[in-house]
Amino acid sequence: MAARQSSKRGLVFVPNDNWPEDNDDWSTIEFVPMMWGGNNDTNFLGNVTAMMGAGRNISHVLTFNEPDMPFTSGGCDMKPAVAAQAWIKNVMPLREKHGVKVGLPVVGADADPHTWLGPFLKNCSALAKADCAFDFVPIHSYGDFDNLKGRVEMFAAAYPNIPVWITEYGYANQDLNTTQTFFNQSLAYLDSTDIVERIVSNVGPNGAFLDPYGNLTDIGSWYLGGNATGKVALPTDTYSNTSCTAANPCGKTSAATPHSPCLLPWLLAFLCTPLLYSLL
Repeated sequence: MAARQSSKRGLVFVPNDNWPEDNDDWSTIEFVPMMWGGNNDTNFLGNVTAMMGAGRNISHVLTFNEPDMPFTSGGCDMKPAVAAQAWIKNVMPLREKHGVKVGLPVVGADADPHTWLGPFLKNCSALAKADCAFDFVPIHSYGDFDNLKGRVEMFAAAYPNIPVWITEYGYANQDLNTTQTFFNQSLAYLDSTDIVERIVSNVGPNGAFLDPYGNLTDIGSWYLGGNATGKVALPTDTYSNTSCTAANPCGKTSAATPHSPCLLPWLLAFLCTPLLYSLL
């Protein structure tokens, strides 16, 4: 795949309190917080406005992750009426008072645009006594390319003239060739369509951006706009060390112990981490 960069492509941000200097490095990049659930999350509004007051670059927020799904499946398991109350308290003021663009709750990867979101919007409008406005529609997709494209078009038809964000997508549990073919086909489509505004690729060991030694895989490099690296995500006992030292002369293969970087860029839903979007 030819190297190409795109401002649509985002990364998951995993905060690390042990390394505040590292956090400072990211402070100027656009940060998109997510209110993952609502039942026990009562200070999202305060947290986001405090970060904005401290100079954090926040212009968008994501809301409730797969509220139509149980906790055991990675969802936040919220009834539409409960979600509407949390939205009015924590999300609506960000849009109306601070000009932050807000995304609809993102339903499960097999869900349609109406079954959960319809009652949510109806409850929200009734409680607020006004339409609960939103600026973009996040979706998830875990099937092949036709599934991904079909979901984009389905949600775009349900909410016309509103940008779609894909905050989780991938063709999971496929072999390397199938995974790379899907990645290249989907990225070409997503970069070219005006319907989709932002994306995060994820899921499956062959879709990881890093190998066990912290090197960019082919997919990781392609995502950043680079060329193939020849690295694979699945663990191996040895790897080619490209550094030239007395212990490891250039071109030699050295034994190594894999470390544990964030190998999979899909911690968003399962660890409830916020998103970091950057111009890649």
